[in-house]
Amino acid sequence: MKRSFDIFMLLMLSLLGVALTSCDDSISDPDQYLTQELLVQLTGDLPAKQGILVRAVDDKGMVFSQPTDASGVATFHVPVGIYDITVSHVSTPDNGWRTVYNGSTSNVVVRQDSPATVSLPLATATSSAIIIRELYVGGCQRDDGSGWFYRDKYVIIANNSPERVVLPALCLAIATPYNSYGDNKNYDDQGHLNYENEGFIPAASSIWYFQGENVVFEPWQQRVIALNGAIDHTLTYANSVNLANPDYYCTYDIEHYTSTSAYPSPSELIPTSHYLKAVRYGDQMESAWPLSNTSPAFFIFTPPEGMTPLEFGNDASNVWYDEGRALPTFACRKVPVENILDAVEVFSTSWDEASKRLTASVDVGAVFMTARHGHSVERRIDEQESKRLGHTVYIDTNNSTLDFYEREHCSLKQQ
Repeated sequence: MKRSFDIFMLLMLSLLGVALTSCDDSISDPDQYLTQELLVQLTGDLPAKQGILVRAVDDKGMVFSQPTDASGVATFHVPVGIYDITVSHVSTPDNGWRTVYNGSTSNVVVRQDSPATVSLPLATATSSAIIIRELYVGGCQRDDGSGWFYRDKYVIIANNSPERVVLPALCLAIATPYNSYGDNKNYDDQGHLNYENEGFIPAASSIWYFQGENVVFEPWQQRVIALNGAIDHTLTYANSVNLANPDYYCTYDIEHYTSTSAYPSPSELIPTSHYLKAVRYGDQMESAWPLSNTSPAFFIFTPPEGMTPLEFGNDASNVWYDEGRALPTFACRKVPVENILDAVEVFSTSWDEASKRLTASVDVGAVFMTARHGHSVERRIDEQESKRLGHTVYIDTNNSTLDFYEREHCSLKQQ
């Protein structure tokens, strides 16, 4: 028995040695791989074809990247195998907008006997360099535990690119209904928003706009906008935020919105040129902008070409009524989808039901938020692009489910 066991062990050790040698050869000697040329020709409406990065991933997960030449061809020398080819390219901003070029193809076979050539058409979509980085609307707990404080809302808008962006104007808006829960009467019998195919999003009640002819964002610049009191709220509530900062902006137009609890006089640190003004066309009885504390559908836009924010907001020919009720309370303005720079749809974690107000062409998803505890919704970081550009870059897929997450403490509270 012992002799048989010894023979068995010698045999197993020999087999193991062969296996290890085989693995070592395949790993330590990659020059022995059979390689071949792979040519990827990009097609589509490309203003410039050179320098677009093309990725090829084989069935083992190995990744190869090559830029295109002046004719839009990326040339690879890769091991024979089966590849997935992808391209995702974003143009430099033009008047605040970027063009996104996407394309992919699978099961491209690279053989030993001849080069492989692939024609890859690219689909185009528009994307804004100006994004909503963070939205804080849910408020915080009072120091004595007696309830919550919600007059400290803010939004951070950012230039998500290394390019200077000049906008002809910049406006803030909310869609209707103001909350995601409850009965949304703007759906048809087929379960579609009745403006889904009309190419606009309704801006409810009023819009806020930056003063001046142009709004300039330097590379990577971010702007904090106090949506309620532009003061240091931490002096009253330790859990709140300090919005008294000379670099900040604020929504303050006491002639149109008279609530001094929602809009106390801004801190003297904030210059009057940083006050956003309002154009009202909805319910004139409201004393404050009806921005939801739990679940807003918030978006930013530029008016159609040739119009100022004031002209756009006062254009009575552009009216649309929430729920189809032709009353001032339900009056909205139709913002063309192509003019919307960015949007975020927020659902409340306190309610089981929720209805989309933004169409898929603007925002296909939603992010959940818990109100009253200092939470915010913040955009996720694109780690790969951040590493490539050496600066924080945020994900922007027009899908709030993927782009945003619920942050336990709003970012200004961390500072």
